[in-house]
Amino acid sequence: MIIFTDSAANLSPEKAAQLKVQVVPFHLTFMGKTYRDGVDIYPKDLYKLYTEYPNEFTTTSQPSVGDYVSLFEQHADEEILTISLSSGLSGAYSSAASAAHLLPNQKITVLDSRTVGPALGWIVEVAARGALAQWPLERILQAVEQVKANTFTMVGFSDLRHLINSGRVSHLKGIVASILHVKPIISMNDADGRYKNVGQAMTENKMAQRMVELVTARFGSQKLRMQCMHGDNLPGVETLRKAIRQSLDCVEQDLVAVTTVLGAHAGPTVIGLAAMPETLFASLTA
Repeated sequence: MIIFTDSAANLSPEKAAQLKVQVVPFHLTFMGKTYRDGVDIYPKDLYKLYTEYPNEFTTTSQPSVGDYVSLFEQHADEEILTISLSSGLSGAYSSAASAAHLLPNQKITVLDSRTVGPALGWIVEVAARGALAQWPLERILQAVEQVKANTFTMVGFSDLRHLINSGRVSHLKGIVASILHVKPIISMNDADGRYKNVGQAMTENKMAQRMVELVTARFGSQKLRMQCMHGDNLPGVETLRKAIRQSLDCVEQDLVAVTTVLGAHAGPTVIGLAAMPETLFASLTA
């Protein structure tokens, strides 16, 4: 079995190669020039552009149906599982599903992760390790569902301009209007895979503390697998990591930059985390 995902999964090229995962890039367009996420442009490049052109915004597009068809056809003799960025945030799932429909003679399963970032990467990792261990598809899907059901992702912002420009918070207009002078905390809605507001704070320090409170409310005193992320905001994410270390029992993963396609919409000020029970992840990847 071969596992596909997209570039919203926060998998480094080295990690993807280790897991034998095929990563399909999103496309970004900035000032008329189009780039492939993780191929032609990386987070540091994007934020340099945002610094040089502070009044410009990036548009993004998902991999096309044709992109997926071409890639799937290269693995015609293999079973394929594709795990996409949440369908509530992108059309990547729809593109992959349409490509699978066009290839009825291939054995292709397309899964909507309903999440993003490191949490998506963990789902993909569990699936990939299962594939490497030659688990049957049913067992892999069961493991994936356990990760989906037990993962908590959230991000906070000091500047909402990029997120508002992206249109991905249009269903939160009332909330956005009420918090223009505070820092919102946004998570994922399990029902539709879209963003939902879960809190707000007046300062970055209080935002970090509120994130820790939300994680504690979700998981209690369990030992957690934790990964922090940021756009171009090292001071902010270090404040978050300090709050986490003071209050939570964690196995902390390497700090990561928000992937380019997500950073395009989140902007430089974003900080965030993904968390899940460490014992569950360990049991699924043993």
